[in-house]
Amino acid sequence: MEQGNKIKQNIEPEKDIEQNLVCSTVKDLLPMYVDQMTSKESNRAIEKHLRTCASCQNELEQMRQPIMVETAPEVKEFKKFLRQSRFAVVQWIMGIAGGIALLTCFIVNLAVEKQLSWFYIVLMGIVTAYIPAYIGLKAKKRRFVSFLAALTVCVPLLVGVIQLVLYQYMDQKEIWFFHLGVPIMALWFAIIWVSVSVHEIFHKNWVQSVGVLLALAVGGDLLTNLLCGEIESVADYMENFVFHGLGNTIAAGIVLLIGVLVQKKQKKNR
Repeated sequence: MEQGNKIKQNIEPEKDIEQNLVCSTVKDLLPMYVDQMTSKESNRAIEKHLRTCASCQNELEQMRQPIMVETAPEVKEFKKFLRQSRFAVVQWIMGIAGGIALLTCFIVNLAVEKQLSWFYIVLMGIVTAYIPAYIGLKAKKRRFVSFLAALTVCVPLLVGVIQLVLYQYMDQKEIWFFHLGVPIMALWFAIIWVSVSVHEIFHKNWVQSVGVLLALAVGGDLLTNLLCGEIESVADYMENFVFHGLGNTIAAGIVLLIGVLVQKKQKKNR
């Protein structure tokens, strides 16, 4: 009886060893099995083993789970360094180009007129281009909105400098800044901001925003001509609409239709 128990105890470890060997072999083959690189005979043997082995089944399930790759801190820092480097390069290019333009205008203005005049317009023009671009590139979110906000501040300053230079240095004594410049700038910036708000606030796509811009531009063009005294009668209005407003109206309708179709397609894909 004792001898029978000893034989049984010896057999059980051998079975465990055999099972462990089978499991280790199957687990070695599982990566190729998942990638469908094993033969049909191997597939049948692996699948037969999986039906009775919970450990190998769990191993297979883990292999089939999507792998979440977390970016290493060193990689994140390197990407941040690359972004900063690109931004620095853009800054240098803009600075050098602006500096060359300013120096050229400074020399030419002094050489021709013996004083500085339109140089101030060029200076303010470069500032108007540089500051919004810098703020837009520096912003982490909503870059276009940041760019447009800075542009909304800088453009009136540029127009004011133009008025001052024309009045002070070029003997053009008409003051048009307040009764023409300010209303026209306010009108067109309002049109642009309304179009951007279609995307930012109402979450429409940019195609629809452009369509709204084209539609509002019809009215904007009419009001601009009214402020400038270009439209004095119904005939003038009809002529302006035929040559300018009609094309913008058709374009606005087409772009808005495309924007609606794009939005429907996006919702359907979700």
